[in-house]
Amino acid sequence: MPADRIERAEHTSIEESSRHMDSGRKGTVWVRCVKPVIEDIETVAALTGIPLDELKESVEGDERSKVSIGRHIEIIFRAPLKEDGEVVTVPIRIYAAGNTVVTVEGSPTRILSELSYALVGNRRRFLFRKPTGYFIYYVLDKVNDEFLYYIDKISINIEVFRKKTLNRQDIGSIYATSISLSYFNQSLIANIEVLNELRKSYPKLFSHEDRKHFSELYHDALQILDTEKIQRELLSNLFNMHSSIAGNELNYFMKIVALVALLSTLPNLITSIFSMNVGSAPIVQGRNAFYIILGMIVVSSVLSYVAYRVMSER
Repeated sequence: MPADRIERAEHTSIEESSRHMDSGRKGTVWVRCVKPVIEDIETVAALTGIPLDELKESVEGDERSKVSIGRHIEIIFRAPLKEDGEVVTVPIRIYAAGNTVVTVEGSPTRILSELSYALVGNRRRFLFRKPTGYFIYYVLDKVNDEFLYYIDKISINIEVFRKKTLNRQDIGSIYATSISLSYFNQSLIANIEVLNELRKSYPKLFSHEDRKHFSELYHDALQILDTEKIQRELLSNLFNMHSSIAGNELNYFMKIVALVALLSTLPNLITSIFSMNVGSAPIVQGRNAFYIILGMIVVSSVLSYVAYRVMSER
């Protein structure tokens, strides 16, 4: 995309695209590939001179964040993505060759989609007047912002969970959130390693200003990682608190059941004995037999309750 005019071209020929890229204009050219097939990869390789084998790797696997520097720069940076209601992380592959930046996404990310829509609407045109290092910095900065956006949403949900009684759906949501934070933790650690390498890169690869920007991103990512760890600990404490409350409620219920069973055992035994069809049983033939048996039931119940309280207080 030229600096003085932003346009969108899909499925153009190599010759036509080459005319746009080799027209002698200064600034950055951005080529975005979303779910590319092998034909798209071959076209990009022919346009940029990036080896085809390296570009093929971008559609073959889910790699960890890394930086590879040779005749061109390859950056793999993981970004958050919401899929089927679950937040995961996916790699964004960035290739820089000359004044051309190629991004490859296995699934369209919100970061690059919003940037693409803005550019098609002739907004943020300044990016194409900047060198490739600034364009890369801008994309990586937006990835950091995306992580922080989802972590802030998680912190709001944690506050909501703390103020309500949790049901089964809430527990499932907490579990899904904890998985997302685990993904974030692994991705942020790998991203920080990438930013550390970029901020220490050779002067010929990036300018002093670019390395200063990457250093800012590095420290921002460290702060985001600390925030993520705090939210993960809060979530773990919330889950443990709910488990303790549920355990205490279960223990209380079991105590009630045990008390009822204990209070009914002796009275049931007494009534069973004297309700047998045995005419010569003691007490049964007496005038006050009913009251005597009833008194025995009451006394046995009271004694059972006292024994239960004494045992439970130990």
